Amino acid sequence: MSARTPSGTSTQPCDGGIASQARRGALWGSISGALWVVLGIDSIVRPAQDNRREIFWWFPYLFMMLTIIAVHLVQRRREFRLERYCYWVVLAAWVLVLFGNLGLVFDVPALLPLGFPGGAIVATLGLIVYGVATWRARVLPWYAGLSLMLWEPGSIAAGVLLAPISPLRERGSYSAGIWKGFAIGVVAFGLRAVWKRLERTEAN
Repeated sequence: MSARTPSGTSTQPCDGGIASQARRGALWGSISGALWVVLGIDSIVRPAQDNRREIFWWFPYLFMMLTIIAVHLVQRRREFRLERYCYWVVLAAWVLVLFGNLGLVFDVPALLPLGFPGGAIVATLGLIVYGVATWRARVLPWYAGLSLMLWEPGSIAAGVLLAPISPLRERGSYSAGIWKGFAIGVVAFGLRAVWKRLERTEAN
């Protein structure tokens, strides 16, 4: 049976495996966040379309996927069915986005719809519900769930707001990486909080 902590989050009895997953997830999220910010700043400082960014995009994206996998491993419980279903929906959508990006890099038009509108729309809606499920699970701090909910809407808003200095393009421009870096960084911070909390529990 899970125990309730004073902060309003729930956790399982001392579990070194979960602490390890949280620690790794915090690391992956920090790396992803830093790389997203670099990609975003580069797109703002050099607003011209640069298709080489489609290749660099893979690095923050893959670390982002590793972070969400860690989030799931940390908070998965048999009774959290919504969390489990949304996790697989989001992961499947992100794989579609990867194939869509391959279509951009290697000029394969047939793959492009997998990324957008296909995977992108499903991932956006899936992340919003996954954020709600994470909030309800109360394993990670509340702000991690909120960050997941605002992940894609915030990215869209950031891209529109930055459009005057970094025009929106179908490819080669990722000014919204600034927001993505912030959002994944918040999730990483939440994973770190879980890791530290479990460490303290084990110490006691």
